[in-house]
Amino acid sequence: MTRDFTTETMRLLTLFENITNVPVRDCFLDNGVVYYIVEENKARLAIGKDGVSIKNAERIIGKKIKIYEYSPDLEKFVKNLIPQTKEIKIIKNDENIVQIKVSKNDKGFVIGRGGEKIKIYKEILKRIHNVVDLQVK
Repeated sequence: MTRDFTTETMRLLTLFENITNVPVRDCFLDNGVVYYIVEENKARLAIGKDGVSIKNAERIIGKKIKIYEYSPDLEKFVKNLIPQTKEIKIIKNDENIVQIKVSKNDKGFVIGRGGEKIKIYKEILKRIHNVVDLQVK
């Protein structure tokens, strides 16, 4: 799947890589928040000790930053994206559909106010693993 990068997202991607020295797999901007998908096993490095690296990046970039860790394994990537996930079911036919099970207490948190978080998760899964739908049970 091809991903489209605007001049702004390319600038944000390069700036983040230069600040943190962590390779970025994908980057996009939504509602003033920059979402970075960093290479496998690099999220801790991107965040830095006591969050120093990410705080510095947020200050320089001037936007809130969210970091998620890439995995070539779809199940592991979903777990990286949504740690509250208890169970993952992947339906592969013409299109990939991911169903996750979370506890009742975590459901509202995972979906977010007005569905904002689930929308971001769906976008990330679509961009990285070509998943067409994410269902929360």
